[in-house]
Amino acid sequence: MNARANILDRIRSALRKESRRPEPPTPGTPFSPIAPADLIPRFERELLALKAEFHRAANWGDAHSWVKHIADRDELRRIAAAPDADAAEAGQAVQARMLTGAGDCGKSLANVDLGISGCECVVARTGSVVLTSQSGFGRALSVLPPAHIVVARRSQLVADLNDAYRLLQTRHSKLWPSMITIITGPSRTADIEKILVLGAHGPRKLFVLLLDF
Repeated sequence: MNARANILDRIRSALRKESRRPEPPTPGTPFSPIAPADLIPRFERELLALKAEFHRAANWGDAHSWVKHIADRDELRRIAAAPDADAAEAGQAVQARMLTGAGDCGKSLANVDLGISGCECVVARTGSVVLTSQSGFGRALSVLPPAHIVVARRSQLVADLNDAYRLLQTRHSKLWPSMITIITGPSRTADIEKILVLGAHGPRKLFVLLLDF
C-alpha cells in the first residue's frame, strides 16, 4: 500500500467512528463571586499588578489634584480630553484641549502626550477597562497618546467580564459602536526573548481615576 492509499484508508477508518458530542455549556461562571465591598480593592490590586496606576477620588478637588500631579510628575504637557462630562472636568485641572468633533481625532492627536477619556465600565476581577468608540471619543484618543487617563464612576465598576458583556448588550443592543476594546494594563509585548516592553501597540502608561462620590 502506497502512502496516499494509507492516508485515505486511515481517514475512512476515522470517519466510521462516531464523534463524541460536546458537553453542554456550564451555566454561570466558574469563579467565586466578589462581594460588593471587595470590588474596589480587587480592581485596584489587579490594576496595580498590571503596572497601571489607580486613584480613588473622594471629590473633584481630590481628582483635580491627582490629575495635575500625574501630568507634572511625568512631564505630560500636551493633553487632550474627551467632551463627556467627567473626562472634561478632569481635564480642566491641567488645561487640557477639549475635543469637540471629527476634526479632533486621528492625526490631530499624534503629538498629544496624555489623553483623558471616559469608559463603558471597569472590571474588578481582571483590572480591565471596557471602552468603545462612543465612550472613548473615537478610536485614537485611547491609542495614540503615550499616556491615558480613564475616568470612571464607582457605579461603572462591575465584578467580571460577564457583567461587562451584559452591560454592553443592554446599552448598545439597538446600535452597536464601531469599536469595542478591553484594555488590561498598559500596552505591552514580550515577543522578543520574552522581555516585557511597555508601550508596544498603544499607551505605555495607563491611569484609572475612580470617582467615588
